[in-house]
Amino acid sequence: MSAPATNGHRTHEQIAGINPDPIEVVTTEEDAKPALVRGGEVAALAHEVETARGLVVLQDDPALQQALSAQERKAERRVSEQIRRAGRDERRRTALAEIASARRERRDARWIERARASKDRLLDPNRRLAATYRRYLALSAIPPTLIAFGVVFMSATTHDGVVGVDGPWWGYLLEPMASLLLVVSLLIGFTAVQNNRKIPRGLYAFDAGLALTSMFLVVVPWGLRYGFDLGSTIAHLLPSLLVVAAVVVQHLLHSVFRPIFAELYEELQPSRLSDQTSDTVVLYERTRRAIAANEIPVSTSGSPSREAIRKAFGVGKVRSQLAGDAYELVQRSLDPR
Repeated sequence: MSAPATNGHRTHEQIAGINPDPIEVVTTEEDAKPALVRGGEVAALAHEVETARGLVVLQDDPALQQALSAQERKAERRVSEQIRRAGRDERRRTALAEIASARRERRDARWIERARASKDRLLDPNRRLAATYRRYLALSAIPPTLIAFGVVFMSATTHDGVVGVDGPWWGYLLEPMASLLLVVSLLIGFTAVQNNRKIPRGLYAFDAGLALTSMFLVVVPWGLRYGFDLGSTIAHLLPSLLVVAAVVVQHLLHSVFRPIFAELYEELQPSRLSDQTSDTVVLYERTRRAIAANEIPVSTSGSPSREAIRKAFGVGKVRSQLAGDAYELVQRSLDPR
């Protein structure tokens, strides 16, 4: 077979019928170094290209824009701590405000309950009377107590002034007799007010006379026996003035509480007619008019027929009996014959 052609033509050697020996190419070290350098550059360039392609793919990733730096993470942490601190402070203020509000509500509830109890007591005449009476009783016990303390001091002073320091024991009874009568007089006024009765005017003059008598027994005998020096006179006069003040206070209590009790007693009196009484009054008036019109017969004694009343007004026997009794009672009151 013939040798292959190059580009469709035979070579010169083939044409001449010559088959040359193969030529052996010899490569030295100096020729191999540039080839190695060129291979390293290509590899480096290829690596750079691959790296660039990776960067091109990743550089538009949104994570690169959203990722925080170390400084930004520290700043965000500080902000978060501040927010949490502010939240704790706000929760603490809110909790304290709720506790304060609950306390106010409980305090207001107690006062509201007291106000309601006071309102109920004021609207109920019985409870108002009881509360007023307890207050009057407590206040009325103070003046006699003061008088009793004054009597202990004044009895010794009166004894020493009348019969002397070494005098008989009956000298201690002079002043208490006047003071005890004064206490009795005050109790009389207390009883009068308690039972809604007026205090006699003579009782005021009697109390004033007893108070002046007590003052006289304390001051005058002592002064006549030991002299009216200013210091001792004032010392002996003060207990007497205390007794006089107690008497005045007791009468002030009487004057203040007496009209209050009178009003409460009047309020507690039944002032409204019952339903049965109102119905009887109405039936009486209708019966009177029917008798005047000769619609209901009347006996010779002036008693109307209960049966006629029942039939005329369509009521029961009990109501007709009450109407007839009311008519008879009114007629006997108007004409006692």
